[in-house]
Parts: sequence; C-alpha cells; structure tokens
Amino acid sequence: MRMARWSVLGIAVLAAMALGAQAIAAAPMGMADELKTAITHAGFAAKYDTMKEVSLHLHHVVNCLVGPNDKMFDKAAGNPCQGQGNGIMPDIKAKMGEDQEYQVAWWLAHIADQALSMGNLQQAKAAAHIIQVQLASLSKM
Repeated sequence: MRMARWSVLGIAVLAAMALGAQAIAAAPMGMADELKTAITHAGFAAKYDTMKEVSLHLHHVVNCLVGPNDKMFDKAAGNPCQGQGNGIMPDIKAKMGEDQEYQVAWWLAHIADQALSMGNLQQAKAAAHIIQVQLASLSKM
C-alpha cells in the first residue's frame, strides 16, 4: 500500500513538473493574489516542523487551489484566499477551460491531498516544497 501511494505521488510530481513549465498569466486572469497566498502557505508548510502546522498550511494550499465549492475544500482549515477569487482552478476554468494550466493546478491540489493522507511529516514537507516551486512557476508567466 505504501509503495502504491509513493507511485501515485511520484506520477503526480512528474506530471506537475512537466506541465509546470507551461504557466499561466496570473495577473491578467485576476489570480495573482490567490497564487501569492497559495505560494506563501506552501512555503509555510515546507518549513514547519510539526505535522499539525504542515497539515494546516497544506490544507490552505488545497483550499486556495480548489475553491470553496469543491469536495476537496476543507472548511475547518479556513480559507486564506477568501475574497481573492473563486479558487485557482475554478478561475482558470472560467477563463480558459480545463486546459493545461488547469491540469497543473489539479495535480498540485492532488499532490497536497495525497501528502496529507500519508501523515508523514517529511513527505508532506517535500510535497509542500514541490507545490511551492510549481505555483511560483505558474505565477511568473
């Protein structure tokens, strides 16, 4: 079971890295604030030293990515992107459809969700770092 989780996470990481090379124009799409907030919380998750703190900030990243109307949204974790948009994925979908940029955001949300379900501090921090790097790439294009 553990190997299967690593396989899923590995595939997700590779897909995100491959797709991350193509980035979205965040500012014109009105997502600059959402991306900045998600990047900040991914950074928090990557640097903290307890699973409780890492989990909270990974949940914040997921919430910013998927928006409050998605089943992955965790209301109990809070929404640091509230008032900044409808979520990165819904905002991309509304502007450009479910294109490559949308798929990158989808993978990043699922990497975070998978890392949370594993419950391993080092794996969660590593996932947060990967997500932070990919979100930063999305924000620069």
